[in-house]
Amino acid sequence: MKLTTTNHLKSEIYMPITPKPVWTPLEKPLSECKVGFASACGAHLKVQKPFATAGDSSWREIPKTVTPEELMVTHGGYDNSDVNRDINCMFPYQRLIELENEGFIKEFADINVGFMGGGGIEEEFKNVTGPAIAKIMKEQNCDIVVLTAG
Repeated sequence: MKLTTTNHLKSEIYMPITPKPVWTPLEKPLSECKVGFASACGAHLKVQKPFATAGDSSWREIPKTVTPEELMVTHGGYDNSDVNRDINCMFPYQRLIELENEGFIKEFADINVGFMGGGGIEEEFKNVTGPAIAKIMKEQNCDIVVLTAG
């Protein structure tokens, strides 16, 4: 196999220069941590308003007590058919419940968050969406929040 590269290739999609990540060292074992989950995969309850498939920077609260049949994904950036058959392939909340039940983590947060990444207004994600999701997690005293892309 030969690696192929293209010089000076530019995307039609604006890609911002991202700042260095903020890193806070974990100071206790996972078995003592409350873990929250937030994903840009577009997960939401079926009874909630679906995400617009482009440019949507809103979010949806998802309780850990929800059943897979009550969840779905609306996202314009990828084929949603597989995730809508098995929500855990993109929003693995049941795996986190299993980790709680096994004692690997102390507790999985009662309220988690779905949002739709991609195509939104960067400043809105930075100044509104991100802080709102952080507030939801802080109010639940989460030690860790797992963030995944769509």
